[in-house]
Amino acid sequence: MNTKNDFLKKLKNLKERYYKPILFKFLNPQEREWVRSIFKDFVVYESDDFSEYRRVFVSDTDTNPDFEICRLKTLCKDETITHRDVLGSIMALGVSREVIGDIHLVNDEIHIEVVKQMCLYIKELRQIKRNYVHFEQSQDKPVLPDLATETISISLDSLRIDAIIAKAFLINREDVKTLVNQDKVKNNFVLVQKHTTICKPCDIISVRGFGRVVILEILGTSKKQKTRVKCELLR
Repeated sequence: MNTKNDFLKKLKNLKERYYKPILFKFLNPQEREWVRSIFKDFVVYESDDFSEYRRVFVSDTDTNPDFEICRLKTLCKDETITHRDVLGSIMALGVSREVIGDIHLVNDEIHIEVVKQMCLYIKELRQIKRNYVHFEQSQDKPVLPDLATETISISLDSLRIDAIIAKAFLINREDVKTLVNQDKVKNNFVLVQKHTTICKPCDIISVRGFGRVVILEILGTSKKQKTRVKCELLR
């Protein structure tokens, strides 16, 4: 994940030197928003409307871009394997996060999207945890189950990120501070540097090992002067 300042600087340099269409590697929602803000006078295409990580194509004219995405799948019946295990095994090959798109574990299969130029290289992966895998190209996206979400209302002294996480996941605020220090907390897909970070509506808070919290709206203030917040919880 790029830091905001570095990524915005890179985008501004690309815009200033623009002479041909730009195909970005896989970007998360926050990075795509930054692309759109910098290239607001250009035509910006995304590889699809559903994936969390998408490739982005920027052009000064209308076109029909090739996003150069390769889909791979392998059979794997180990129910203990997680998204993190798959991602870690792939990155252990020496590739960066940005060449890997969404990863899905569905019906004893692992499905991944990768930058086409890296397809043959990543197909060489033969082990995830202690399981043998053999990735083959796939033409179709997996059919995904509906995500289990829960809408909750929490009362807070402030909109600090540590307070939100503690209330949403019912954990101690000191433990939240530790998670932040261990780089396990992101806000809008950017690593959180301070546990005192103030959040706002529409923020997406990710806590590794716990899940995500989306701040839907501020409901007002209670009689005890606490801020009531409506959130969507995804474990």
